[in-house]
Amino acid sequence: MEPLSVDCVKRKRESSPTTDTSSKRVKETHGDRDPESEHRSSPRAPRISMRFGGLQEPVTFKDLTELLQFAVLGNTMGLNPPSWCRLRHQRKVSGVNVVVLEGLSQTHFYRHYLQTRHLRTNYTCRRSYTPSPGNVTSGIFSSEVVGCQNPSWVPGVRQSSHPEGGLQGHPVIRKFGLKTRGMTGYLLTQEDMIRKHFPVHGMPGCEGFVRTDAATSVTDCSPLYGLDCEMCLTKNGNELTRVSLVDSEGKCLLDELVKPPNPIIHYLTEFSGITRAMLQPITTTLREVQVKLKRVLPQDAVLVGHSLDNDLRALKLIHPHVIDTSLLYRREFGQRFKLKVLADIVLKMKIQTEDRQGHDPTEDALASLKLAQYFIHTGPQKVVELFCEELWGKSLLDPPPVDMAIHSSHTLRFDEALKNSGQSVVFIGKRADITLALSNQQWQSSDREILSSFKRGLTSHSLSVVQFSSFSEHLKSADSDQHHWLMSTRLREMCMVFAGPLPSDYTDRHVRRLFNRCGQVKTVRLLNSEQRLHAAVEFELLEGAVLAVETLDGAQLNTGHIIKVQRPIKESMLDFEVFLSSLREDLLNATVIYTAGLKASAKTAALRTNVNGTLLKANDNKTVNGNVTGINANVPEFPAMVNGSKPPTKANNSVLFAKVNGTLLTTKAKLAEANSAGLNGKAKLAQLAELTAEVNGTVLRAKALLARIAAEANEPEPHAKTSELSEQDLCEAFGQHGTVQGVLLPAKHSGRREHRRHAFIKYKCPDAVEAVLTSPMELWDTKVSTCRALTPPHMRSWVTTLTTGLDCGETPPHPSSPETGGDEQEVARLIRKLDRRVGKLFRALPVNTLSMVLLPGYISSHGDEIPGLCFLEVKQGLAPRRDQSPDT
Repeated sequence: MEPLSVDCVKRKRESSPTTDTSSKRVKETHGDRDPESEHRSSPRAPRISMRFGGLQEPVTFKDLTELLQFAVLGNTMGLNPPSWCRLRHQRKVSGVNVVVLEGLSQTHFYRHYLQTRHLRTNYTCRRSYTPSPGNVTSGIFSSEVVGCQNPSWVPGVRQSSHPEGGLQGHPVIRKFGLKTRGMTGYLLTQEDMIRKHFPVHGMPGCEGFVRTDAATSVTDCSPLYGLDCEMCLTKNGNELTRVSLVDSEGKCLLDELVKPPNPIIHYLTEFSGITRAMLQPITTTLREVQVKLKRVLPQDAVLVGHSLDNDLRALKLIHPHVIDTSLLYRREFGQRFKLKVLADIVLKMKIQTEDRQGHDPTEDALASLKLAQYFIHTGPQKVVELFCEELWGKSLLDPPPVDMAIHSSHTLRFDEALKNSGQSVVFIGKRADITLALSNQQWQSSDREILSSFKRGLTSHSLSVVQFSSFSEHLKSADSDQHHWLMSTRLREMCMVFAGPLPSDYTDRHVRRLFNRCGQVKTVRLLNSEQRLHAAVEFELLEGAVLAVETLDGAQLNTGHIIKVQRPIKESMLDFEVFLSSLREDLLNATVIYTAGLKASAKTAALRTNVNGTLLKANDNKTVNGNVTGINANVPEFPAMVNGSKPPTKANNSVLFAKVNGTLLTTKAKLAEANSAGLNGKAKLAQLAELTAEVNGTVLRAKALLARIAAEANEPEPHAKTSELSEQDLCEAFGQHGTVQGVLLPAKHSGRREHRRHAFIKYKCPDAVEAVLTSPMELWDTKVSTCRALTPPHMRSWVTTLTTGLDCGETPPHPSSPETGGDEQEVARLIRKLDRRVGKLFRALPVNTLSMVLLPGYISSHGDEIPGLCFLEVKQGLAPRRDQSPDT
């Protein structure tokens, strides 16, 4: 059964329409909406919806751009609609607004769920987002428009006759052109430096930075200096521990170890090459290094480095004339080549080799310098021609045929399509890696100014992108991996219960078997005290922990032990009941229940049929200790034969045993008669021969019947070929309480055979949910547990596994430490402010605007994908909310 759609359109605070109108809308949407939501929008208003069965699949960056392009350009360019969602009445969309909350992830949202009231109530469509490398905002505008049905919009047909046709779309050529420039032609402008996070005088975050004695301008003959720094992790983030400077001839002018002012948490030896022993005798401070650099550098010096912004921020140094080699040899979508790769391919120079412990900053500074010198001397066109295949992985040198220009190298980018179609676009942010020539970019110094600027200039834009960066600025002062580890730890605590006392011979397998009836168990840890055994049980889903407390607390085991099940008692759990109540009221969970304790074996037993068409329940013929009960077992030979066939045996078994037993009883009587004293020898022999023939004939018939029964028992029976539960099974079973719109079963892990014993059931109306929760639920004569859904459909698990990287003797701060608690309070405050600003921005949007809020997540330094979250909603004409709060 194809799962039905779950519409994501905001509720109106108005009375429901008439019955006729409502019925018409139900028919128009093919019955995929619940009656409660029928009054949310007018019949022809744009709406967005998704299949309930597909909500567990995270969306990707490509999926998002596919939706944005269709929403903005679909009517103009004839684009295909997105495959992962449905945007109804796209022609009625008045505009598209995208809000990017830098630094936030799905973990932040659910850890501080109570602080995000506006996101929870304004946006009824929510999907997990797979983080992508590079800057999201830059990637949106530079994304490729796929499926354009109007060739007149695609550039490049006339360019295909140019000899350099294939080079035009290369990122290096788009930035620097084809002609060779002097050195000053590759300097970053002040605007570029702001976009790329370089320290610039007067910009936020640069307070207290030292300015070099640089001249106002430089020439093509000004000297180049290679610079590289190494950092270690302290409680204030990454701080400088080593700096190297080389001149234009490659001579090392400065190579200093630096003692950071704050205690070091992690030396990052794998990358920095710094160890505790190296810094032990060092007394050089950051201030002393800044003085030395100012003394060494001439006024017209040009600093060169790879991702030089990180080095200058570590030095707390402001210098206006810089060249960044990661931006010379540029890639698409804000991605950057590693210095090691560029040095190997372009310079044939081996650096950062595996036989060394960490990086050598002098070697890296020299490599950056030589890369810049080579690029300036060779020119961008020659560099691309020489290394296009090795670096960028494809050849763009040969001009494409005229008739293939549209379909090959000449692709249409989103920013070009917006410009060509005359769409109005605005970007407002504090900083961003946007390298595109947008006509309307506004830079502000704080999130509050960004919101004010958006509301002041609010006009009918086809596309508006707003980027709030305050939270990412906060994360700069902390280790991101450690921060997310702490957030994940809080979520794990909510999915954990403690149980005991348990029998002393219990193993983790016994505990899993006991608690699996409540939900999928992630881990079990046995806790051996001096006298009694307890266990810490961690569930994949929050519902499992809730059901465990509700159903197993005070339960008596078959050993006689009465166990107590309780949640962890920690400061982070003080508002847990409020948190659960809010999750139950979440719009995504309003008509969804969670059920656990499903057993496919119970279904199989209930569906067995006998040969004669008579239904036999599995418990009619039980097997205990290898013996069949419910069948006369006076004769041991025949039960042994019956037990060799597939249980349960057929009804014919009882008939057979009745016949055999009756025959044997008759035989005993005749034997007694034959042995009586009244018969002579010949008569006895004749009677015994007759008796033997009768018995042998009966035994043969019994054996034949047993063989046929065994053959029938071993044949596959209807509905018993598989032990897996299906969506259709659950729809039929739970449909007795109301119309089931969809079923979500846990995903199967490849290579593992697991029985799926829990599921989410979505009903069409809340009344059905109440009916299920208020009445005992049995499936196939087996009792199952149910509760209101707490886990949104897009989440597969509340428990995430992160690589902390703390494997060098360091330990992360304890989650209950005062330092951690203070940081969590600050994070909660920042998220609450961001949520209020998102709410204000949403209320200011014009009616019929498609609004997207993206928590982009991130990729950790160890390669772990920290998922983000995407919110979608079409703004409807609603009365102002009474709970508006002033911005702070």
